[in-house]
Amino acid sequence: MPSRDPVPSREIKLLSWSVLWLTVAVVVGGALVRATDSGAGCGESWPICGGQLIPDIGNYHTAIEVSHRLMTGLLGLVLIALFVLVRGEFTKQHRLRRAVVAAGVLLIIESLLGASLVLFGWVEFDASIARLIVVPLHLVNTFLLVGAMTLVAFFASGGNGFRIDSSRRRDRLVLVGLGIVLVIGATGALNALADTLIQSDALGGAVPGEVQVTEPVLRQIRTVHPFVAIVGGLALYMLVRYIAAGAGRTVRWLALGIQGIIWLQFVIGLLNVALEVPLETQLIHLFVADVLWIAFVLLGAHLLGGSDRTATAPSQLPMTESV
Repeated sequence: MPSRDPVPSREIKLLSWSVLWLTVAVVVGGALVRATDSGAGCGESWPICGGQLIPDIGNYHTAIEVSHRLMTGLLGLVLIALFVLVRGEFTKQHRLRRAVVAAGVLLIIESLLGASLVLFGWVEFDASIARLIVVPLHLVNTFLLVGAMTLVAFFASGGNGFRIDSSRRRDRLVLVGLGIVLVIGATGALNALADTLIQSDALGGAVPGEVQVTEPVLRQIRTVHPFVAIVGGLALYMLVRYIAAGAGRTVRWLALGIQGIIWLQFVIGLLNVALEVPLETQLIHLFVADVLWIAFVLLGAHLLGGSDRTATAPSQLPMTESV
């Protein structure tokens, strides 16, 4: 008789969800750094600040940048603590342990991308092409990190393992939904950067050659993102409605939540434009985007893991087998 899958302890479950929401806080903190032009608050030095291990916080730019770095360091320490707990209870091949390792690797990549922005001076009023490339890559990795943390919390709460099989229709639809959110997020990151540079008149102080190349791109992005967000949001709305049909209660509730978040994002986006992108709505917009991503990852995990099956769902849209 096969051995039963070990049940994660209450401590691992609570710590997993805590790590997830701490990750979201770090992500929003990163947006605060960008929106307040605080990326150069420590100069071009990392991980120390201004050449000092304990910096002299003389202005709010430095305070914001140091706070963000400390939060990121705290996230790393808490994730290590979670790995120690998981390692003591689960084998190397267990889905929860693998998810924690994946989250750790993505956190390292996230830190290196953040460090590159500082070390190469792609912060504050920089309007270079390199920054326009790194910023959306940073956002995609951020979403992958949050997604990995979400799976950690899902598995720690007893969620089933799964494999993605592209030959199955439901699996393909989940991948399409994930792709839609990533594209909206990547264009949103560029849109937020464009708003920061244009509204702060940063382009006037940039290198003339850079302005000539990037200013038209930045101004065009401010019209492209709303279009991508509306079209992508409506497509995602219909997609979750379709894949949740015939599914169990959890998936249906997650689908309703995602649909509500999509409408909420439309409203926040309109307010953001109408109020000329104030800091508060920018941060709320990003936070809600993270919540949307988390909800969709959970929906996909429930569907692909078969933890929310109904009698009619398999005949309509075949599930993958859990591992």
